[in-house]
Amino acid sequence: MQASKPQIFLFHGEEDFLIDEKIRELKARFGNQETLDSENLTLESLSSALCSHSLFGGEKLIEIRDAADQDELISRLENIAPGTTVVFRLPDVDKRSKFFKWVDAHGAVEEFRAFAPWEQHELAGWIKDRTRRGGKKMSEGAARLLIEICGSSLRLLANEIEKLITYVGEREEVREEDVEALASPGEISAFALLDALRAKDLGRSLSLFQVLARNGQDLFSLLGLIATQIRLMLQIKSLPEREREPGRVARVVRGSPYFIRRCSDNLGRFTLEELKEDLSRLAETSLQLKTGAQQPVVFELLLASLCLPAGRHGGN
Repeated sequence: MQASKPQIFLFHGEEDFLIDEKIRELKARFGNQETLDSENLTLESLSSALCSHSLFGGEKLIEIRDAADQDELISRLENIAPGTTVVFRLPDVDKRSKFFKWVDAHGAVEEFRAFAPWEQHELAGWIKDRTRRGGKKMSEGAARLLIEICGSSLRLLANEIEKLITYVGEREEVREEDVEALASPGEISAFALLDALRAKDLGRSLSLFQVLARNGQDLFSLLGLIATQIRLMLQIKSLPEREREPGRVARVVRGSPYFIRRCSDNLGRFTLEELKEDLSRLAETSLQLKTGAQQPVVFELLLASLCLPAGRHGGN
């Protein structure tokens, strides 16, 4: 049987769990596999792996991790033996480099990006889809609750989903009470801070922020997430009372009914004028953060202002 044409893949991005799964799917098709990394990857070892046929016959997969001097590899990649598949795995890659452009032209490039803090709806969708692939259903509320408890680590979430699927047994759906009973807390989620701000709980807001800051949370992303929440609350607050049903609001603002419901539950703590001024404060804070001066202090002052009691401006 004639060996198939060689294939080249480049998987890059910060979400290593998704890269692990993608490579695992590929490896399942190959009996012959080889891994080259920073300890054993040289131009000579790469040439030997790429240009030689497997000793055991059949097609071969070569996984290459964290390759340095990537442009130097191109000449070796041009002489791959038939039946060989090469997978480059990189946390980051310069898309302007010769290497990236060459692989993009001669193979397949795929980026595996982590869900951003403001992509809660998309992350909940990923959770529900993974649960469905495990033979169960999960409600939107249960998926959101799982994020709040466990954070956004896909590796941790995948483990928790597997536990929940086993836990519910023959029942078809994973419910919120199942998540509450079984889910293990992960890293502090930015959404826990949003909950504290909606409740105007200054002590908890500051405590959560300090944990997020220590864990390297990007302050501009966090600021954008808070701004999204304030804008949504302002939109809901501006509607007549009879039009604030979460499903109806979701259709108007194209948001998540679950998130809208959470925001609506706290609207009584805020006035229209207060929400408008909060948006102005967020814009001012963004400018202050860009100066780089005492960023954590600036952010803590913002949180203190957002947690002031309702009615400070008057209005409805």
